[in-house]
Amino acid sequence: MIAIAIVLALAGAALALRLHPTAATDTFVSGSSPEYRATQRFDQSFGEEPVAVLVKGNLQKLVLSSDIERLAGLEGCLSGNVPASALGSEGGTNGPCAQLARAKTVKVVFGPGTFLDEAAEQIDTQLAAQTRQAEAQAKQAERVVYRAARARGLGAAQAHTFGRQASKVTLGRFRESLVTLALEYGLTARPSIEDPNFVSNVVFDSTKAAGTPKSRFAYLFPSPDAALVSVRMKAGLSETARIRTIGLIRAAVQMPQWHLSHGETYLVTGEPVIVSDLTSSISHSIELLLIAVLLVMAATLGLVFSGRPRLLPLALALLAAALTFGALSAVGASLTMASIAVLPVLVGLAVD
Repeated sequence: MIAIAIVLALAGAALALRLHPTAATDTFVSGSSPEYRATQRFDQSFGEEPVAVLVKGNLQKLVLSSDIERLAGLEGCLSGNVPASALGSEGGTNGPCAQLARAKTVKVVFGPGTFLDEAAEQIDTQLAAQTRQAEAQAKQAERVVYRAARARGLGAAQAHTFGRQASKVTLGRFRESLVTLALEYGLTARPSIEDPNFVSNVVFDSTKAAGTPKSRFAYLFPSPDAALVSVRMKAGLSETARIRTIGLIRAAVQMPQWHLSHGETYLVTGEPVIVSDLTSSISHSIELLLIAVLLVMAATLGLVFSGRPRLLPLALALLAAALTFGALSAVGASLTMASIAVLPVLVGLAVD
């Protein structure tokens, strides 16, 4: 009987060592609840809760200098959209950027650099479209005036002159509207992330103290001393893939290519990071908990009983724990916060 108990204890312990720790959401709530299912549908469409890369430092120095270009480069790296030709200068084929590109575990990245670059591109695209429309209207006005002049019996040369004048007037009105728009937004050149005037007018609120970002962009610029990059991973990733992706994000922000020149620093945080760290700490926690429970139970047995077999109940408690956690592993369960909470109760009951 003792031999059988020892064999079962060793087998249970071997199986228990195969348990994978997890602190995923479905270990805390019911997977069949409407709220959980709605959250899963949201994640499928928009990605999981974001990993937040907080950029701590003076916001003006960040966005009004070349640092904003480095931040935009980091955002491209985190999104996994770095072209193969650029990988040589961004960590190589085995660097974090390349690994994120191959893994394809990131769904979308929102950040100040990407936002400003996209804003400049959209404005430039709209201006180009409006310019083409104004030119088409000018040509149409020229044709209409030419035909009207010819219909009144004027010569071809004079009709062409009136037509060109109509074209110039139409284009002149369009240029006036462009000048008014440029004065309103402080544009002195083509919109670009490299233009401090453009960036300043987009980001900062001119009606408040210098360096105060506009409130509608709080999801990117939460304060005058911080900017925020949100990295949403794809839904349905395994625990291993999620932890690996977070590790790659941490490695990417440490790359020298993205170091900022005005003392700004990066901090990787957010719910997925906290859950990942919690997951990695579960194994360490159960080791400490097991040691603490064994010491408390051994001290209790030593004080209550006398004689040599006083610690025998503790051995039986360890057998019960090994069998219980081995059975969890055998049925494919994971090591969760709830199963860890069972350990001291299990040992205490067995000793009792």
